[in-house]
Amino acid sequence: MSILIFDFSGIYEAEGIAGCGTCLDLKDLSGTGMYVDEEAERTIRERLEKAGGPEGYLLRFLDNGNYHYMSRILASYIKEPFDLITFDHHTDDQPPAFAGLKSCGSWRLDIMNENRMLQSSFLIQSAEDFGKLYSPSSLPLYISLDKDILSEEALKTNWDQGDMSEEELFSILDTLFKTRNVIAFDVCGEDLADAPCDANERFNRSLIDELTRWRNMASF
Repeated sequence: MSILIFDFSGIYEAEGIAGCGTCLDLKDLSGTGMYVDEEAERTIRERLEKAGGPEGYLLRFLDNGNYHYMSRILASYIKEPFDLITFDHHTDDQPPAFAGLKSCGSWRLDIMNENRMLQSSFLIQSAEDFGKLYSPSSLPLYISLDKDILSEEALKTNWDQGDMSEEELFSILDTLFKTRNVIAFDVCGEDLADAPCDANERFNRSLIDELTRWRNMASF
């Protein structure tokens, strides 16, 4: 399975998974922490396109939650109607505090305003939400996961966290991969690079293993 890694902070070297896929080193960029300015986004896109673009990568690692705006950037490359399902403890649909900047807290609002290919957007903040809010569809599906939806018993992120268990999350993902054409899956929610949580590496490796299994069960 092809994996694309966006390395803003150095966390993936600290976790030991930087070599699991194609890694874009973005640590030299300014204007990327929580907010992304126009120059930084232009540089990110240039480097991404030099690497061949995101289309060939099912799994994309986005670093910690400060960089969740990458989901909006990556989804802009989709050229067909699609649905988005987001697993996140936060809504990420608030207007940014600074005009002209896009943020990790506004990306779901931004993508709904900008992306004409997006047909439906679902926000899941608990296991109960999935049964109440999610509606099946035949359209391709983009999944975006912020690991802060998980409880602190599962792992640690740099944001406050929800109470979903890892077992609940993987059960829901199993359902989605068995019933939908998943065209992309991104994940953020790493810990800080100077004090990495070992559970994040374990989770990421488990996720890679599970996505490989799910991918082998479906046609992409």
